[in-house]
Amino acid sequence: MKNILILGAGGQIPRFLMPLLQEQMDLNITLFGRNAERLPYENVVKISGDASNPSDLEPAIKGQDVVYMNFDSKSVTQVVVDVMNKTGVKRILQAGVLSVYGEVAEPFASWNSRMMGGSVARNRGNEVLEASDLDYTYMRMTWLYNGKRDDYVASPKGEPFLGAQITRQAIAQYILDNIIGKRNDVKESIGLWEPGSEYKAKPDFY
Repeated sequence: MKNILILGAGGQIPRFLMPLLQEQMDLNITLFGRNAERLPYENVVKISGDASNPSDLEPAIKGQDVVYMNFDSKSVTQVVVDVMNKTGVKRILQAGVLSVYGEVAEPFASWNSRMMGGSVARNRGNEVLEASDLDYTYMRMTWLYNGKRDDYVASPKGEPFLGAQITRQAIAQYILDNIIGKRNDVKESIGLWEPGSEYKAKPDFY
């Protein structure tokens, strides 16, 4: 059995990820959030707490095989990394943002920068993860929407970021693929977008 922890389990991506995880027979799932006990999932462990509080995090992280962090905050990422180091847990995937390296290509780059504001891509979790000894995957996600498509392009750090949109279902599939070993993007910062959304000036839903 593999033990999986979701931090920020009340967010939108876990709604798509949880059904995929629960289809797997060999996973033990723990959900952590401010009001985890209210989450509508069965046969999981639910821990309510504050992810910025090490004493809340430590019992949740201890004994896990994979941590999925469903939000991006540099300060909280540092707390998570410190607790993972203390408890000996190595594998983390983090939902992050595009343009942390100024890697977004035109024509999408201008629209994205205008919508996000210039400072959004600074002080992100990738800085903490890349300085750590953890087996991390930082997910640079493009603009998200709800849909049934589950295909994705996974673009390594150093390549231009080309895609304008992706479904939350596809993000969930990418996370699952890393958990079950279909992919192994360790010590990687991966750009994620939908095939066919390259070189769009903006997402279709704007």
